[in-house]
Amino acid sequence: MQRDFITVLTEKDVNIVTDETLREIKRHGTERFPFQYYKEHFNWSRLEAVEWHWHRELEFVEILQGAIECHIGDETIVLHEGDTFIINSGVIHKYQAPQKYREEQCVFSDILFLPEMIAPSSSLIYEKYVRPIVQHGKPFLVMHQTESWEREVCELYHHIVTICLAENDLTELRIQAGISELWARLFHVLYREETEQWENKNILAQARLRKMMQFIWDHFAEKITLDDIAHSANISKSAALRCFRSGMQTSPVGYLNDYRLHRAKELLLASHGTVSDIAVSVGFDNVGYFDRVFRRAFGLTPKQFAKQGKLERSV
Repeated sequence: MQRDFITVLTEKDVNIVTDETLREIKRHGTERFPFQYYKEHFNWSRLEAVEWHWHRELEFVEILQGAIECHIGDETIVLHEGDTFIINSGVIHKYQAPQKYREEQCVFSDILFLPEMIAPSSSLIYEKYVRPIVQHGKPFLVMHQTESWEREVCELYHHIVTICLAENDLTELRIQAGISELWARLFHVLYREETEQWENKNILAQARLRKMMQFIWDHFAEKITLDDIAHSANISKSAALRCFRSGMQTSPVGYLNDYRLHRAKELLLASHGTVSDIAVSVGFDNVGYFDRVFRRAFGLTPKQFAKQGKLERSV
């Protein structure tokens, strides 16, 4: 019988649901054992992207076949077979296929676990060895197995995976011990005191970005401007532009329009309202403009999209 903390996924199973701040709603593991191991098989021709999201869990990934492209802020990281990768807690990220791998299969494994798996948040261990990384550590770390320490980290990861798959006693205890050993090997790589000031700025930028995203989610149907979005985080328009460019690779208004278009897609499939009514309800007061930007984004006019979607559901 497959253990509860082991999950096999394909592109059909990927459904990232987030709250207003892009925090992933799904729990990885359980409250009593906040750990999950995934084996994932993606056919990139059938999956556009694993969209922007973040979670409190730390994520450790190994590419077993093919390639994957990860976006974090204004960084684009392409990972190939044999590469390993760790994403820090609270970091907004997105996965998609690299350009020349759009028609290929990608297989990777990953583990996600809360920082409290290593030690309770009130403990000395957490204070000395976990909080510094979660609060001030690098947002991500790529390992290409070219250095001896990288190979050691990969071997420790394989040890944890082996424990997950083995049918023996003390599994949860051995997993926790494996994570602690992995953490001890990564601590000095992930955390540098001299980077604390820079990382504090990065954490502040992400907090501001989430506030502005939440404002957009709450007010997208209204007439809002760049100034309104910036004001929601108590920053200037230029600072808002930098936050979105660094964190989401778009502008605040670009993100607002994308969000409005995706909400319009949902309404076109779920309601019997006119295109004009739906356009106005998601914040577009010019129906002709709505028609043009919708077609540019999705390849169909709103009417064509609604008709096609309803036909597919009736089959």
